[in-house]
Amino acid sequence: MRVTFVTMKKPTYPMEIKAGSSRVKIYRVVEPHRQRFTLAYHEGAQRKLRQFADEAEARREAKIIAERLNAGQGAALELTGTDRDTYLFAVSKLKPLQIPLNVAVEEYVKARGFNVPLVEAAKSYAESHNAKLPDKTVSDVVEELFIAKKADGASGAYLGALKTYLNRFARDFKDNIASVQTADIDAWLRKLKMSPRSRNNFRNSIILLFNFAKAAGYLNRDRTTAAEHVAVARKQVEAIEVFSPQDFAKLLTAADDTVLPFFVLGGLCGLRTQEVVRLQWEDIRWPEASIVISAAIAKTRTRRLAPLTEPAAAWLSKWKNKTGRVITVERLRLHERVKNICEAAGVPWKHNGLRHSFITYRVAMSKDFVRTAFEAGNSPGIIKANYDAVATEQEGKLWFSVMPRPPRM
Repeated sequence: MRVTFVTMKKPTYPMEIKAGSSRVKIYRVVEPHRQRFTLAYHEGAQRKLRQFADEAEARREAKIIAERLNAGQGAALELTGTDRDTYLFAVSKLKPLQIPLNVAVEEYVKARGFNVPLVEAAKSYAESHNAKLPDKTVSDVVEELFIAKKADGASGAYLGALKTYLNRFARDFKDNIASVQTADIDAWLRKLKMSPRSRNNFRNSIILLFNFAKAAGYLNRDRTTAAEHVAVARKQVEAIEVFSPQDFAKLLTAADDTVLPFFVLGGLCGLRTQEVVRLQWEDIRWPEASIVISAAIAKTRTRRLAPLTEPAAAWLSKWKNKTGRVITVERLRLHERVKNICEAAGVPWKHNGLRHSFITYRVAMSKDFVRTAFEAGNSPGIIKANYDAVATEQEGKLWFSVMPRPPRM
């Protein structure tokens, strides 16, 4: 068998390694007992040198450097070993996104500051924000809200007020509810040209509508609604108007049996008008001297016990064994009756004057903001801010001493 020997050509130095337009030269220096290989290349305007003891390693590194220089990745050449591989891997992953490495690192560090798993958080965010929402117009949601509230047992008065607000809103917003923006709602409310209180009532009804839509899945459930970001109208500070004990006595004396409980329960027990209208005689606990204001009739939807004060019990004594509704006339007729009583007694009517008077004189007499707040179904802060130092203690005692005249013998 014939064997042929091939003589390999020895490399010549300096050797040049090419990659596109990039060049890396390898120089060999032979010394006694060893040889060194030096890589020389330009990175920008700066000339770089790197030395190796092994020829194969020098040639392999020269090839990598030439390829990286040709790809515009010269900065990576300052790193060595694992650090360089990590850097190049990161850059390659970010290249399709066209995001610089420093930007990606900064964003990652900020996200980790929330101490949540980033992939799961991003997935959840994408699912909720990219999910297609049902095509529901404002009118559709308003109609569904009315049906739901009626099924929940909402009163006719509450539904009537809600319809007043939301039907008008639906008439002017005919698009999908998900497309309605905060700026749209804010501009619409400002054009109504109404008092801050009325505007805020509109705003609260719209917030109720949007929260209903969110619960039903018509809006993103992990976001606050556009309605909630609408600015609250700044209310003008209204002075608390109260009746004097003398005028209150005139009203009680002039009132007939149909409206007398209205004056007594508002002025001597602190009930709101709507609470009086909804109250049953069975809600009055005569032995405990208290009145049960259930969550169903309370404005705040929170049950409380209002006081049946001594003068109130005296004025209402004739109805002690009565059952059924306290106020037997409809609200519109009640207001007419109250107006007529005020005119007959020569006492001008004051808006919320009965309840304001109760709280004012109760605070003046007891100085107990917490107890009065509980009795009236309000907060201690509101009571102190609006009713403190409006009346004197003597006036408070006089108010709660207004008693009916004993029957003639």
